Amino acid sequence: MKLVCLIPHYNNPHGLAKSLASIGSDEQCDVLVVDDGSIKQPLDEAAARAAFAAQGELHFLRLPQNRGIEHALNAGLAWIAERGYELIARLDCGDENLPDRFARQTAFLEQHPEIALLGGAASFVDLQGAEQFVLRHPTGHAEICRALKNNSAFIHPTVVMRRSAVEAAGGYPLDARAAEDYALFWTLAECFQVANLPDVLIRYELDPGGISLGKRWQQLCSRLAVQQRHNDGSLAAWIGMLRTRAMLLLPYGMVFKLKSWLRG
Repeated sequence: MKLVCLIPHYNNPHGLAKSLASIGSDEQCDVLVVDDGSIKQPLDEAAARAAFAAQGELHFLRLPQNRGIEHALNAGLAWIAERGYELIARLDCGDENLPDRFARQTAFLEQHPEIALLGGAASFVDLQGAEQFVLRHPTGHAEICRALKNNSAFIHPTVVMRRSAVEAAGGYPLDARAAEDYALFWTLAECFQVANLPDVLIRYELDPGGISLGKRWQQLCSRLAVQQRHNDGSLAAWIGMLRTRAMLLLPYGMVFKLKSWLRG
């Protein structure tokens, strides 16, 4: 199956090169980098091409102005649809693949054609690369659907999705800013079978100083709106919404330290 990795880029050429270099040299994949109108630190195509060593082609799509990640991702999906890729992987600038990540996920999807969305575990590392904790989500469809009532049951940069399923879901919604992945995953889980691998697939870079209060507030508000939209009246659904409301009242630094301690 033909796979393309979709990477949005915004003012982070160093992180992009780091992510591209992490894709194993034996991986059979193309990569599409969508630049979301970078100005302060423009996309460096030469450095990106020098970092990329996988068995595939590296493509660039430059958007004329910055409109936000959900617009960049959907622009990438449109480009991908025109070229007939079957599988869409995700990776974010600064995060690193394990060398055989795509091979493992492609093999699983070939063996399980009913699965439309496949994620995995991640090693969360600090800015010096030291592991802080490993995050694993439920692996089976039913458990994932229960977990979605509380929060996202997928780590966005670990997922591989079938293009046909993403198109049927309408792509990333534009009414869930900063939680567009959560909203899409909910729709996919309601319409298709989904799964997570227990394997660590990426190294996810933690940068507490890089998360603004405004973005966090928007993300939590969007998460709550998605939870309300999918509220089935169950106790788990109400607990999930209550948890999100509580997090709106807590400073991010406290939440970050608590999560690191619990998962460490």
